[in-house]
Amino acid sequence: MQRIIFRSCTLLFIICLALVCSSRDYAVSAQEPSPGGITANHLFGVDCVDRLHTWLVGLDGIVLATSDGGTTWEQQKSGTDVNLCDVSFVGPQVGWIVGRTGIILHTKDGGKTWVNQQSPAPHHLFAVTFIDAQHGWAVGDYGTIVHTRDGGTTWINQGSGEDRIYNDISFTDRSNGWLVGEYGLIYRTHDGGRNWERQECAAIIPLADETRWESFPPSLYGVFFADAAHGWACGMDGVIITTSNGGSTWEKQTSPAEARKITLYQIHMYKGRGHSIGQKGTYITSRDGGLVWQQHSELTRTKFWLRDIDFCDDLTGFAVGSRGTILKTDNGGTSWRMISGIPVQASNDSRLKGEL
Repeated sequence: MQRIIFRSCTLLFIICLALVCSSRDYAVSAQEPSPGGITANHLFGVDCVDRLHTWLVGLDGIVLATSDGGTTWEQQKSGTDVNLCDVSFVGPQVGWIVGRTGIILHTKDGGKTWVNQQSPAPHHLFAVTFIDAQHGWAVGDYGTIVHTRDGGTTWINQGSGEDRIYNDISFTDRSNGWLVGEYGLIYRTHDGGRNWERQECAAIIPLADETRWESFPPSLYGVFFADAAHGWACGMDGVIITTSNGGSTWEKQTSPAEARKITLYQIHMYKGRGHSIGQKGTYITSRDGGLVWQQHSELTRTKFWLRDIDFCDDLTGFAVGSRGTILKTDNGGTSWRMISGIPVQASNDSRLKGEL
């Protein structure tokens, strides 16, 4: 069975040309966006910790940080040139980054120094989440799930070795978590990852046994839970699914991205306001907890893919993606400012069409 790997940084790079990393380690101004802007590197992960502090990670080991709400950015020294896929902080000082080849980086000083932590699995890690300074999980290729109870001093393997790709993970506390992956996979744990149970959304999974599938179910790339009951996931072909009972049942929601078969890479919900981003600069929103989703892609000012989105409160959020795209909102997504990237007028250049 051919494996579909959109969460993997690998296929994302096939979509786009690999660009050279910015070599500057000093703070740079973000007042006027221009092609390349803060960096030309593709960006895959963002963690908006509070209104001042945000971290971004991406191609060739790039780590960018702001401590003034995005006015200036510092390129931090990650000590690696492997692609970094996700980042999770539990405050402005303590955070973790994961990426290809199972790399795990940790900082206790806001990124002034990043140190390697040892993963028990050699496979790519695509997502990481920490719910406090001690308890965290990361997921990735070949059914990889790794967990720490001591801030990463030791990591243990919680995966079963399933030959599947796990793309994203969300925990609401030390016990309750969910992960999503290729072919519509959803798993849930009640005990901090010691045991995982399979969940399904019948609306996206063929009724026949997988050996008789005529087409693959859509892979899921992003998952977000607001509490132990209410969660959302998104993925291929513009699919959005939701649950109000911790995943005992999942329902498919109407998504404006489905009409164009636009893959959605990440989803976020805060106090009933939903945001999802994906291919071709797609941005869809909800103001009623996901009952109705509307397309507002014109607000992103880009036609390139967006890979991750995060909010620290109901107003302040960042989105990142192809060719160093960095977007910020201060009003809950009503409008977005392009800090870095190629604005839509430039992205219409026929020479760039192959990267959309």
